[in-house]
Amino acid sequence: MDINLSLGGHDIAMLIDALDCYEYWELGRDLPRNNGAVFLPGDYVGDQDPYWSADLTDTEMESIAEIRRSRGLAERLQAVLKQQ
Repeated sequence: MDINLSLGGHDIAMLIDALDCYEYWELGRDLPRNNGAVFLPGDYVGDQDPYWSADLTDTEMESIAEIRRSRGLAERLQAVLKQQ
């Protein structure tokens, strides 16, 4: 279901911030976190990822999928914000 909604730039920015907080405090609570960021497999920049091994639990995979979905929404909102 799609819903059309009018939001101002301030509201969109607030939603982006809320998604970031939701990722850190709720979705990523059982995943590696450091300095205010949740690290997913592939997020670490460097030679060897200190947070992830090859074996993921079902819970980790579900959390990762939800975080990627949340990040995708935040990216779409960022794109809208840049158009204003």
